[in-house]
Amino acid sequence: MIGEEGLCVGRDSGEPVTDDYPGVAPYRFAGGTINGVAVDVSGEPYVDLEPEAAVAIMRQ
Repeated sequence: MIGEEGLCVGRDSGEPVTDDYPGVAPYRFAGGTINGVAVDVSGEPYVDLEPEAAVAIMRQ
């Protein structure tokens, strides 16, 4: 996830996406080896229009 908590590799410190996770947070990676991580930020950037709309409404 690259939201409010930042980028996590090898663990998930946030809320589980399912109740099937065993144990308690933080959920550590188990069952393999992470040999590398690549983050591709090419392409069109995501624009959150809700904050922009709020600013526009406040200016009126």
